[in-house]
Amino acid sequence: MRTKTLFLTAALGAASMICALAQEPVYSVNVVGYVNVDVPAGFSIVANPLDNKDGNMLSNLIPDTENGAMVYKYDPASGFVSSTYFMGSWSPDLELQPGEGAFVNVSSPTTITFVGEVMQGDLSVELPAGFSLVASQVPQSIKLEDMNFPAENGDMVYFFRDGNYSSSTFFMGGFSPEATPSVGEGFFVNKGSAATWSRSFSVE
Repeated sequence: MRTKTLFLTAALGAASMICALAQEPVYSVNVVGYVNVDVPAGFSIVANPLDNKDGNMLSNLIPDTENGAMVYKYDPASGFVSSTYFMGSWSPDLELQPGEGAFVNVSSPTTITFVGEVMQGDLSVELPAGFSLVASQVPQSIKLEDMNFPAENGDMVYFFRDGNYSSSTFFMGGFSPEATPSVGEGFFVNKGSAATWSRSFSVE
């Protein structure tokens, strides 16, 4: 999964700061823009890295894609719920907030363009005990430890890349192997006890 991020601006001074948020160059200053997430054919886990001003429903986030494309969200209490795109609309029209991950299944490679604002300030994602499907709330690709991810010894994360799962286990202060989500990528977490993923973020 490859990503490209563009933020439109008013001040050139923040460009170097924004460039640190994504794996590919970012041109900007302002915190409004878009993120292109290239997804392969088949299943992949994506995430919405921006807050869409019109709401974070699939109809706003992915308004046009191939007929038969599907999105699967995971609810720790009830399992997966799916939405299918057909003839210009999603049914049901699910919400995908920043901080949530979801499977996407498409028959051919495609690009999802997320549009919106970078979330700033005090941010949080609830992590229940057991499995959950989550993501960074901001378009940033750094190690989970550097995002203040609340892991305890034995906690695990699972990425789904190129049709296969890979796992990392937290022990003695770090994940092994290194766990670094891409911009716009979701991942599974398996925690021994519930926690809140809290961090303060600013692009200034």
